[in-house]
Amino acid sequence: MSTILLVDDEPELLDLYTEILELMDHRVLRAHDGREALEIAHERRPDLVVTDWQMPRMSGVELCQRLVQDEELHDVPIIMHSAATDPHAPGVKAFLSKCSELSEFEEVVNRTLTDSGVCPQGPPRGPYLDELSRAARETLWDAEHACSMGP
Repeated sequence: MSTILLVDDEPELLDLYTEILELMDHRVLRAHDGREALEIAHERRPDLVVTDWQMPRMSGVELCQRLVQDEELHDVPIIMHSAATDPHAPGVKAFLSKCSELSEFEEVVNRTLTDSGVCPQGPPRGPYLDELSRAARETLWDAEHACSMGP
């Protein structure tokens, strides 16, 4: 079982991505900003960090910089997700738009774990819409609706 540190300041997206990762049989650690994520990463040494780009207190870019500079954590792979276009940050192995399909999220997580030498929990099996909580389905619908509306 892989341990993934999920970092996002939007509670609804944090809940949605947590459900998806748990359905993929990963252990999920959660943080609401980069500062909290850095503390958790030092305590628990995750196999992967999935972080938002824009957050209060410490942005995802600053979190990436701090992880890459840390002797204990510099080799932890990072996936960055954002509503913005592809932001560049040190150590980021993959970028994922918040408008991506759930299957793409699963594929990127599995590919990043595999590339870093951690065995993924199995092939993506597509969206788990039937297994998601009502709140997660509503968050997914809201996100898809916002993405279809454009900027």
